[in-house]
Amino acid sequence: MRQVFLGLFMLMSQAALAGADCAEYAESERMSVLDLQKKIVNEYGFAIKKFKVDDNCYEIYGWESLASGEEQRVEVYFDMANGAIVKKEVD
Repeated sequence: MRQVFLGLFMLMSQAALAGADCAEYAESERMSVLDLQKKIVNEYGFAIKKFKVDDNCYEIYGWESLASGEEQRVEVYFDMANGAIVKKEVD
């Protein structure tokens, strides 16, 4: 029983740490970081605290304004070629 629990715990831990599954692009096909940051702020409405490259994704940690006027923390992964949201997690 202990081994089953330990195995399930390890699988759940790995899933929680898994990033997004983004397509791989050549450097010349990728959206520039500056253009994506503009899109993130102006089109998606996120405030960026930290921006980084995670495997084949652009990733931010930041905030999103809610209709109630409150803000929630977000972690968002973006496609490197077109800036589409691939995965979004909220706190």
